[in-house]
Amino acid sequence: MRSCLLAALWIAACIPSAFGQQFQNIFKERSHDFGTVTRAAKTEHRFYFENPFSTPLHVRSVRTSCGCTTPSILTETVQPGEVGCILAVFNTATHSGSRGATITVTFDKPSFAEVQLSVKGYIRWDVVFTPGQVAFGKVPEGSAKDLDVHMEYVGKSTWNVTHVSCDLPYVKVGIRESLRQGGKVHYDLKVSLDQSAPAGPIQSEITLHTNDLNIKTLSLGFTADIESTLSIQPNLVSLGAIGKEEQVKKLIRLKGAQPFKILGIESETFDVSATKLGEESKDVHLLPLVFSPKSLVRDKSEQKGKIFLLTDMDARPKLELDVVYRIKEDAVPLSASIK
Repeated sequence: MRSCLLAALWIAACIPSAFGQQFQNIFKERSHDFGTVTRAAKTEHRFYFENPFSTPLHVRSVRTSCGCTTPSILTETVQPGEVGCILAVFNTATHSGSRGATITVTFDKPSFAEVQLSVKGYIRWDVVFTPGQVAFGKVPEGSAKDLDVHMEYVGKSTWNVTHVSCDLPYVKVGIRESLRQGGKVHYDLKVSLDQSAPAGPIQSEITLHTNDLNIKTLSLGFTADIESTLSIQPNLVSLGAIGKEEQVKKLIRLKGAQPFKILGIESETFDVSATKLGEESKDVHLLPLVFSPKSLVRDKSEQKGKIFLLTDMDARPKLELDVVYRIKEDAVPLSASIK
């Protein structure tokens, strides 16, 4: 009896630890450097995280170690396989100089855990961008868009911008000097987003390189939300534990900007079947998929695979779906049904 009790206590102690480690890995990144930003610039960063669990993930609260940064919860409850977001806003209007903060995110479901995120940056008071951020907002996939930004500098009369760069291949930035008078220098920027931008949220920075020997670069925040011509929910399918000759059914929802047909399914990992393929063009498809693994590996850790849904849409002829699963030991064939 005593040994059973000790074993139960040991298992209970290990479960939160295992959950805690998984929580540490759910964020795509846990730190961000804003670089050198300007006074009153709209400077923010989104920390995205995925729910790898089989039950909903709930964010209880967020807190910050410094008033230079204001965190907020953009997604309080995240379903299995879905993506949530924590927003960190750098308060450039009320702070200056070198600043940094630790953001603590507290989860209470499916288990209690805390994850720490960090941000830092340098806020200059001698440069102002108008507007304070390159915010394209919602842009249809395959579309192009331009935005104009004005920059003002007050200080040395010899100060200038030598060149501009951005790490996104589908973003181009043009710049020209519009005023130089005494210690005032003005520049006009044209930021262009071309048709090749991928679907989904985009956040990055445009970097302005200067001849300032002390602070050589300036960062201008860049955001866009590219609306997909074809979306899929969930974007990650979890099959749970699966065994030899076992089948699992999952319901997939596909939504298009215009009516389309589903022509077929491909996968190197699974045998996948579905009903009513290619029968009708419509903008929303509810597709019951039946999965069974083509082969089972000895590794009992979480495995990943992909399936590809083939459509008649010119913009998105092939849609990719990630699938995670575990191999069941001594499995008994069992089919799950859609409720």
